[in-house]
Amino acid sequence: MSDTQSTADENNSQERRGFFTRRGLLGTGGLATAVVFGKGLVDASAASAAPAYVPAQLNAKDAHYSTTFRRITRSTGTGSAVKVLPLDRAKFQVGSTFDLRVEATGVDPETTRIVIRVSDGSGPAPLLGPAPVRTSSAPDSVEVTYRDFVYPAAGTFTIAAAVSSSAGSASQEVTHEVVLADASGETAKNVIFFLGDGMGQAAITGARILSKGITEGKYDAFLEMDTLDFRGNVTTSGSDSIATDSANSMSAYMTGHKTAVNAMGVYPGNSEDPTASPRVETMAEVLKRSRGMSIGIVTTAEIQDATPAAVFAHTRRRSEYLDIMEQALTPEQMPDVYMGGGRASLLPQSQKGSRRTDERNLIEEFKDKGFAYAGTRTELSAVMAAGTPDKLLGTFHNGNLNVYIDRRITPDPAVLGEFPDQPGLVEMTRAALKVLEKNDKGFFLMVEGASIDKSEHPLDGPRAVYDTIELDQAVAVAKEWAKDRDDTLIVVTADHNHAMSIAGTHTLSREGSPARQQNGVYADAGFPTYVDADGDGFPDDPNPDVQLFFGWSNHPDHPDDFAHNPVLAQPALEDPATEQAFPNPNRDPGAVVQIGNLPLEETNCVHTVEDVFIGASGPGAQRFAKLLDNTEVFHNVIAALGLQIPTYSLRSSGGKVAEAEVAATEATPAG
Repeated sequence: MSDTQSTADENNSQERRGFFTRRGLLGTGGLATAVVFGKGLVDASAASAAPAYVPAQLNAKDAHYSTTFRRITRSTGTGSAVKVLPLDRAKFQVGSTFDLRVEATGVDPETTRIVIRVSDGSGPAPLLGPAPVRTSSAPDSVEVTYRDFVYPAAGTFTIAAAVSSSAGSASQEVTHEVVLADASGETAKNVIFFLGDGMGQAAITGARILSKGITEGKYDAFLEMDTLDFRGNVTTSGSDSIATDSANSMSAYMTGHKTAVNAMGVYPGNSEDPTASPRVETMAEVLKRSRGMSIGIVTTAEIQDATPAAVFAHTRRRSEYLDIMEQALTPEQMPDVYMGGGRASLLPQSQKGSRRTDERNLIEEFKDKGFAYAGTRTELSAVMAAGTPDKLLGTFHNGNLNVYIDRRITPDPAVLGEFPDQPGLVEMTRAALKVLEKNDKGFFLMVEGASIDKSEHPLDGPRAVYDTIELDQAVAVAKEWAKDRDDTLIVVTADHNHAMSIAGTHTLSREGSPARQQNGVYADAGFPTYVDADGDGFPDDPNPDVQLFFGWSNHPDHPDDFAHNPVLAQPALEDPATEQAFPNPNRDPGAVVQIGNLPLEETNCVHTVEDVFIGASGPGAQRFAKLLDNTEVFHNVIAALGLQIPTYSLRSSGGKVAEAEVAATEATPAG
């Protein structure tokens, strides 16, 4: 036997005695430490000689930490560079407003000159106003911004920028496509837009199995989202990465523009100030300004979270909840229905649970603007019973609403805490439709099943699937409301995919150790034994003998017995001493640790890059029956509405030029 083979056999023998995590390889040389969870393939005592590193403290880490709380940094490089924002190949609606910015870096602000030229298919286009905003966000940068820039006609426009200074010179040219919606023919008056956060195909398939049943390989029925008239797929990548987060992916739907991880309603600019990036007009702003439509937002997340906020907000950093709430109170951006969690951002700092840094009570400020308010499920029923209000605010939890399993299937006072009386998506959607239908100019309602994603991050398949069923039942409410109408477009999609897959079944009563031996694949999978005795579409018990076997394409080191967890438990926690992930010892005690494949600091699984489903019914729905870039979803909604944004106040070119030279010495230091 060779030395190599001997070493391999010895290592295999060690692995059979216990499952070592990557934590054991973090020493300066050789195997410094090892962690053994459970029995491995034989008794754990066989590995007792291996020293175990146990952190003195373990902390839960936000699943979106690497995006939500990441520091905004300016890209650096050598030499001078210039960037035109919006980016090359950006697409616009005629009449929509945006900030046109030229950013020069690696320059000497004292000697910088920036020349900007605008042209269309016919030649120079006089669209540059006389008073751009000049800033300098860093000692070697200059920015020139034309606020509320507008393309007044359809066609192709080119922006060319050239910068020169004593430090060097650079240039860039971008082309923009401008389109005008066709207002003739059948158009929609209302849009109901459903967003399953992280709702990949596994979540949809799992929901169909659990909610509708499957017999001898045929589904007993289909989901409401399955039976929409047209189906397609959406690509999800952002401007900075193939892997997106919920902020920039939802922003693409709500603006028609690409942006970067962590950003919404803006193109990321040079400044570290999250409010200083150049803006693009959002769905809420366009529809309120151009047609006087009402805007509704319903979510199971905090109402300031990435998906709901992207309907109306502008920020480079999605965690700016207090600023997002400030924007929500601005008339041009204000939703007319605004329901979910997130009360902590509205309460004065002296009240328990507040995250504010002042004594403002935003609930009272919304009331002063004509909103009825509900803080519980009971209060929501009472508000609606008293007469449909013109505007409605509901915050039913300081944070995110609890997931459906914890709210309705197995409610646990220890989990629900001070919020035992939370409504669900179905009730909130019904209430929102009653309020919004009062506007004869129409409405746009966004409904988010947020905790599909928030359950997938900690590798909790059952909770993700039950929340997918809840979203589908909200879709049923919308379809029922619209069934006798021919003026409402319903769209259902996801913002990104996730790591979850369904590989077969897991049988609790099957003999075998470790727990993976209880997983059935191919013919051994058979069918799960979920029972829905009361016919409400949700299995009565999420933990039957034969249940779905969930797999994960990416994950940290974590223990897993593959069965439903009565209480959601994080797969890994952060060791503050190393700032790296460590398997959660309180999740599935005794289970084998599954070796991870993510960077060592990641405690949860992450979003994946695959395309997502989109389905639609109603006027304009056929536009969604193909593969779409996520920015095209916005333009398809505008086209379905037949919306032509008024440009009557923008037609004059008086004082505007096709070419401008800007001296950086006139720039105002930013920040």
